[in-house]
Parts: sequence; structure tokens; C-alpha cells
Amino acid sequence: MICVRVPATSANLGPGYDAVGLALSLSMRISLDRAPAPIVEVHGTGADLIPCDTDHPAYRAARFVAELAGEHDVHFHLVQENDIPPARGLGGSAAALVGGAVAANDLLGRSMAAPDLLNLVCELDGHPDNAAPALLGGLVIGTLTPEGISAVRLEPKDLKAVVAVPDFAVSTTAARHALPDSVPHRDASFNVGRAGLLLGALATGEYHLLRVAMQDRLHQPYRSHLIPGLEDVIEAAHAYGAYGACLSGSGPTVLAFAPEDHARKIAAAMHAAFEQRGVRAKAWALDVDLTGARVEPPGEISSPSPVPVS
Repeated sequence: MICVRVPATSANLGPGYDAVGLALSLSMRISLDRAPAPIVEVHGTGADLIPCDTDHPAYRAARFVAELAGEHDVHFHLVQENDIPPARGLGGSAAALVGGAVAANDLLGRSMAAPDLLNLVCELDGHPDNAAPALLGGLVIGTLTPEGISAVRLEPKDLKAVVAVPDFAVSTTAARHALPDSVPHRDASFNVGRAGLLLGALATGEYHLLRVAMQDRLHQPYRSHLIPGLEDVIEAAHAYGAYGACLSGSGPTVLAFAPEDHARKIAAAMHAAFEQRGVRAKAWALDVDLTGARVEPPGEISSPSPVPVS
């Protein structure tokens, strides 16, 4: 049996729509072995929301890798142990795709090279903002091209990622339907400038620039009605010392970048802001995961999951 640990991710990061993603120290574990017939087990957070059949994203990715390896008739026993809240904008589906692909590639003899595996998981997920950092760790800026993914990976230092996770889901379909077919040129220009500033700030450690750099006009304003209290939570993060804050992925999770010594206080303030709007939530102060997907010995005892601040 092959066991793969895969981190959660936060995508978009304000102006970096569908291009920028960050790996977080909240994770899932995908275990995979050959089997005479398909078996899928899901345990942990949100297990009732995750398919327990061959529609499971990790199983689909494993089968795709098997087809590419020429093993057309193979079946798998797949076990997911999950700590990533599903349908919350934390890249759970992308993490499962990555876990299934990496586990199958290892189980079947590592026939795919690392660049090919990166292209595969980004193509399966549709864009690189979640899949690339889930595989590679760190902060990844990437775009799909006809030749494959072009990406740059950074390792932000001395930075915590605070996530406030409401107790309701926002469907990807609803989030996509909330976006207009076109946007004003001034809004596109607004985001381009801030996207450049965002990456410069994260690359150089000039985190004081993030409050401006994480502003967005391309997706967050159009989705705010789906997340009661969104602006209040962002304002609370800023008020308690966050460098910057934004919607994580399509939501409803809100992400803030924080100094290490303020992270827990910021998490508590973001949680309280949701609760004041009548929204139940949990909040974590997380590290940036710099490892990405990694194969673990089957008998290894997993490290304890991060505990919510509130």
C-alpha cells in the first residue's frame, strides 16, 4: 500500500485569480493499493460529502495514471483520511486528485516524471492554482499553456496563514455563475497591478504591502453575497494586525496573512466576526506547507492535525 500526505491549498489570493495558490499545513492522507474490485473508504472531516465510489477524485486520478501506464484493467482499494473541510475553498478536490495521482504513480513503478505529473494534475483539475501547490508545496504562480504548465514556486518566510472556515458550503457552480461574462477595463487593470505587487511582496518579504496587494475586483465583489460577513471578517483581520486578507478560492473560507506572533489573535477575531453575523465557523493559524505531496510509510503515525484556535 502507498500512502500520500497532501496539503490543503488557498487559491486566487486576492488579485491572482486562477493563477496563484498556497499550500497550507492542513492535510489529507490518501492510501492506495491494488484490489480485485474498486473499494473506496472515506474517513474524517466531511466524509458524508465526499464520494465513496469510483467518482472519488483520487480514484479517478489513480485510474488516469494507470491508463497512461498501460494498466487498463487494474482496480484499487483507496482510503482517504481527511482533515480538509470540503466545499470550503481549501482545495480539497485538488488535493485528492494529487494524492491519487502520486499514489498510483508510486504504486505502478513511477512511470511518470515529475514535470509530467504536474501537467497531469493541473489538467485534471482544470487550472493550476490549487493542484500545483498541493503537489509542490509553497506558493505557486502558474498558468496552463498548449505545451503544459509554466510555473514559479516561492517559499514565503516568517509568515502564517490564518483561515476562518464557515460552517456552510459554497458550490463551485454557484460561485462561477456569480461571475460576469466581462469586466470593465479599469477593473482588469486594477487587478493586474495588484497581482504584480502581491507576488513582489511575497517574494521579497515586504509583507506590509499585502493589504493593498490583496485587493480584488474580478471575483470577490461578485461572490460576496454568497458569504454573509465576508467584509466584516476581512476588516477584523486587518484590525488585529493581519498583513492582508481575502476570500480563499471561491469561498466561503477567508484567508489572512499574519505575523507569527499575531496569528492566533487574528484567527480569534476573524472567528468572532463570523459569529457576530450568526455564522458558525472555525479558525486555524497555519504554517505554509513547503513540502507538498509526499509519500509516507504505511505504518507511520501521522502528526497531529492543527487544532482550531476557536
